[in-house]
Amino acid sequence: MLGELDLATVILMQKCSYIVGLLSFIYLMLTNRGLRGPITLAAGFAAMTVGSTLAGYGEWKIVPPAVWQLGSVIFGIAGYMLIWLGLKTLSDGRRVTRKTLMMTCLVAVIGIIIAFQVAENNALRAILFNACAALAYLSAAWVLLIGWQKEPLLSRVALGVITGLSGLISLSVVKGLLSPSLASINIVNAFFLIIMLNFAIALFVMMLVAERSERKLLVLANTDPLTGVKNRRFFFQTMPAKPEPTDAAMLLDIDHFKSINDRFGHAVGDSVLQEVAKRIGGSIRGGDVLARYGGEEFIIFLPSAGSERATMIGERIRNAVALNEVDCGGLRIAVTISIGVATGGETDCDLQALAEMADRALYRAKSEGRNCVREALAA
Repeated sequence: MLGELDLATVILMQKCSYIVGLLSFIYLMLTNRGLRGPITLAAGFAAMTVGSTLAGYGEWKIVPPAVWQLGSVIFGIAGYMLIWLGLKTLSDGRRVTRKTLMMTCLVAVIGIIIAFQVAENNALRAILFNACAALAYLSAAWVLLIGWQKEPLLSRVALGVITGLSGLISLSVVKGLLSPSLASINIVNAFFLIIMLNFAIALFVMMLVAERSERKLLVLANTDPLTGVKNRRFFFQTMPAKPEPTDAAMLLDIDHFKSINDRFGHAVGDSVLQEVAKRIGGSIRGGDVLARYGGEEFIIFLPSAGSERATMIGERIRNAVALNEVDCGGLRIAVTISIGVATGGETDCDLQALAEMADRALYRAKSEGRNCVREALAA
């Protein structure tokens, strides 16, 4: 089937793919105010639409050769540079740096200068066009894929793979034009595949935006907005319903927190909560899970900690909170914390029962003078 397609028809199909991408990115711009990336991608696909239109007009003898030969490659270079900037912005989630922008503009200017020299030579013009495409897409693929560790989203990987394939196809076209004996794909088939990948780029950009929004909503649903730690809902939905015998739970309560609110106001109380949460988070192990239990109480799940280690961690937290006063805008407040620790041990208990055991141990810590760590008593 691919062999039956002429270049003019493929160019028309290519323009359709750019128009679909352009409309998709305009939709993202309108439905995601402030989202970085789509506006630059829309500009890039708009430039590619103009370039492919000029190329099509040239094939159909509608415009003079001097117009379409130079115009199509210039709009193509500009389009690919904008697509690269748009994908990088979308990947990083922030504006591109001045250095990146200047380097991109420099590449575009060099490409346009070369375009004036090679516009009348079909082979050289195609080499320049596809070299810019390969550079833009392979660079974008690299940025998207190396961002996986910070943002492990499948749509990010898919978009990186798709842009990488587009770049490799363009690179293979350059190789074939430079050395026809090494050609691995003809230009019509290459254009056809890139058309399919253009549709895929538009699709997976939209999927990446949607997946990010879903992830953000999930984070908001599972996070305490004041302290930034996990909330009670997340804790009881995510931690093992039946802890192992060596798993421990720890319940922590800020001592005399009501008096802090009464004396200094709720704004200061909020600052104290935030600082205490930060100190607790800095004192636990990597695998431990901290959540706000409610009010001035926090809960921690300590997998495989055992009673002795959990108590040691509790003491470390207590010291971290009590050692230095909390600075609330120049107002320094001494804060202490009481802690109750419980492990399953030989008792066959669920997570809720383990939390209740830690709560009883916390009550003992409160009744025995506060600013201390107490273990749950054996049943």
